[in-house]
Amino acid sequence: MVRKAIFAFAAAACIIPGAAIAQSFTFDVVWQPVENIGGMTGPDGPQYGGGTVNGTYTAVYADGTKTTGKVRCVGMDQPDGGIFAIHMACTSSEAAGSASVVWGCNFLGKPGPDTPLGCVGGIEGKEGQFANRRGSMTMEWYSDSNSRGTGQWYGGQ
Repeated sequence: MVRKAIFAFAAAACIIPGAAIAQSFTFDVVWQPVENIGGMTGPDGPQYGGGTVNGTYTAVYADGTKTTGKVRCVGMDQPDGGIFAIHMACTSSEAAGSASVVWGCNFLGKPGPDTPLGCVGGIEGKEGQFANRRGSMTMEWYSDSNSRGTGQWYGGQ
């Protein structure tokens, strides 16, 4: 009985197209200078500061396809003791469509303006080929003007 159920499930999986098709990619971003906005002084120094930044990116998919686009982000320092030191919300756009990305980032060393950031995030397609799809991303912001990372779109169209 179990053998028949396994065979039936395997046969159904072969004929019914699944939505669990993932597309992996890597990316590199070149950032313009961050424009700092607001902030207040707390007991340990500046807190709750934010900023906006624009960048251009190149993404390379596992099949070798390359895309280029623009990204704009707004970020804000988070209160001490939280899981992330910085939260960012971004919009990316390229010829194939647009997406929104949210990031949680932490310093990769002692916090400071020259310390690299490690970030994890989620991505949601808004228009074009990735509309209504979601995925996940990682990013290392390793210099004032450069970051790199990985991503994966989940689900098929």
